[in-house]
Amino acid sequence: MTWFRESQDHLPLTWWKGHPVYLSAILALAGVASMILTAIIGYDLLGILVFSYDNLMHRFFLWTPLTYALVNPPDLWLVLGCFLLWRFGEAVERHLGRRAFVRLVVLLLVALPILILLLGFAGMRGQVLLGMNHLQFGVFLAFATLYPRAQISLIIATIEVWILAAIIVGIYALGALASRNWASLLMLATECAVAYGFIRYEQGQLQWPALSSLIPRTKPQRQDRSLLPTRPAKAKKARTAVREQSDVDEILDKISREGMHSLTAEERIILERASDDLQKRKR
Repeated sequence: MTWFRESQDHLPLTWWKGHPVYLSAILALAGVASMILTAIIGYDLLGILVFSYDNLMHRFFLWTPLTYALVNPPDLWLVLGCFLLWRFGEAVERHLGRRAFVRLVVLLLVALPILILLLGFAGMRGQVLLGMNHLQFGVFLAFATLYPRAQISLIIATIEVWILAAIIVGIYALGALASRNWASLLMLATECAVAYGFIRYEQGQLQWPALSSLIPRTKPQRQDRSLLPTRPAKAKKARTAVREQSDVDEILDKISREGMHSLTAEERIILERASDDLQKRKR
């Protein structure tokens, strides 16, 4: 598709009245459109798009891990969230590129259904996913991870975005803790982990472990030296040269300690041979 060409990764999708339009703006408009569609069709008919453990495992609605975000009850906060998705998402998309932004969106969409599915296997059932709120909040957390020192202007103050993100996460966590809603607490932790981990991975600060590091190393077996191939002549010469250099060093140390007169006849021969070799290399 032309939208996902590598050469156009950091370019806008299109232009409208001289303004660039990125994928995040399309997602925000889709959120508003889905809110209107939800109001027109009604919750009963859109129930087949909502994700839950029962819908997936018992009714076999296999599309719900991706379609639950299209069911958006009319809400003023949803419209505000779509606006923030557009603004924050555009900054993340322009920095990482469109393809990386798509990967982030997909991860945020499927992470919570996977968690709910695992909780269902563990016996914690009853959680239902619908709407774009989790996606909007995840993109905001990604922006806060990418630009923690960015200034956010509120009505009465201007604070850094990481502080605002910490306040929101803290309030959500306290609310889930007060109601003993452990599933909501795990979902919040998953959103934070996915957004933070993805940005750090794209920045090169996190890496998947190499496959070789996961394979246990076995001790090398002893081999019969008689079966090993003989070393080439160059290796033997190199080993001999190293041994001779070690002998020369010991002789020089002996001269520095005891003087030239302390050398034996064999040591003098070794020293003269080393001197001749040095003169030949200089030529």
